[in-house]
Amino acid sequence: MRIVLKYGGSSVATVEKIQKIADYLIELKKEYDEIVVVASAMGKTTDGLIKLAKEITSNPNQRELDSLMSIGEQQTVTLIAMALTAKGQKAISLTGFQAGIKTSGVHTKNKIANISSERIETLLREGNIVIITGFQGINNSGDITTLGRGGSDTSAVALTVALNCECRIYTDVEGIYSVDPRLYPKAKFLEKISYEEMMEMANLGAGVMETRAVELGKKYNIPIFVGKSLSYTGGTYIMEKDIALEDKLITGISVTKEIIVTNISNVPFSSENIAEIFSTIDECGLNINMITQNINRYMRVEISFSCQASEKYLLEQVVEKIRAKFSTCDIELNENLGMLSIVGVGMINNSGIAGKFFTSLSKGNINFYQVTTSEISISCSIDRENIEKAVNLVAEEFSL
Repeated sequence: MRIVLKYGGSSVATVEKIQKIADYLIELKKEYDEIVVVASAMGKTTDGLIKLAKEITSNPNQRELDSLMSIGEQQTVTLIAMALTAKGQKAISLTGFQAGIKTSGVHTKNKIANISSERIETLLREGNIVIITGFQGINNSGDITTLGRGGSDTSAVALTVALNCECRIYTDVEGIYSVDPRLYPKAKFLEKISYEEMMEMANLGAGVMETRAVELGKKYNIPIFVGKSLSYTGGTYIMEKDIALEDKLITGISVTKEIIVTNISNVPFSSENIAEIFSTIDECGLNINMITQNINRYMRVEISFSCQASEKYLLEQVVEKIRAKFSTCDIELNENLGMLSIVGVGMINNSGIAGKFFTSLSKGNINFYQVTTSEISISCSIDRENIEKAVNLVAEEFSL
């Protein structure tokens, strides 16, 4: 049998934890003939590397930033391989490039294009536990690339697809909860959640899984297990939805604590101008959500969108380019907001959920601003200082 395991940064944060993982893998080798491990950088290593880059320049070259950020994962996989070989287990570490992970897109936000798994297959047949850097690959120009925050999850699921096997994602929590327990201690543990719900929750701020990883799982119908590192109990399966999942009105709450809402106004209305604005956003690689558009009686358009505060450096590039293209436009940024979202496939067949959601916020005198919806979610921006209060009110309202 074959399996892919992924260990997040907190799971490999110390040499002691790495040694324990090595012991676990050796025991697991008695059950699985072939084991592939995908590892993140130790602890906050990547954050430290980004901080170093920012000490050099506030706007580091993205190609060089990718090269710098890839160091953390290489450190981890090498240490795991060393720990295993020191204990008598054949093991080898591979970078994304060595593992045949080809990528495309813009630096720091590449996507996996394909995986040539021949070398991995050969090493597995030779009895090795193969440890591969998550979060990275190589593009057609031969440059090291990274996949964005949470990219190691995507690496693990993509390798699972390429190797046609089971996938387990290990982190520092027991699995997936209806609400972040740090915000709502009474949050319910979820034994299973649909691909659709997990994608929506991840996209809207839940930090347990990366959206593209879940999307890959859904596309190839691969159940993804999410559990606590070195734990033999608990865990959540991300899988196809079933009747039990549809019976619940709401499955969970997602929170993005720090967002920036950008308001662009006084732009002459035309489809070309609107397309130009969003093309500029795409060119800069900025991920946005909660988009609204209004047209006044003078045929001037007002567009608002939100993005994560961590991508302010990309937003600044967008603002600069839009101002250059539309000299009459006004642009305002609101940086004191967060985003609150409710998610559940039960929304499809049940009415009145929006009313309950907004009523619960009004009971706490919490103002909400931008609102956006999908088939299985409702999101709104609120003042950052009200996030925890809002989470508690909504969680109580929907018994989460």
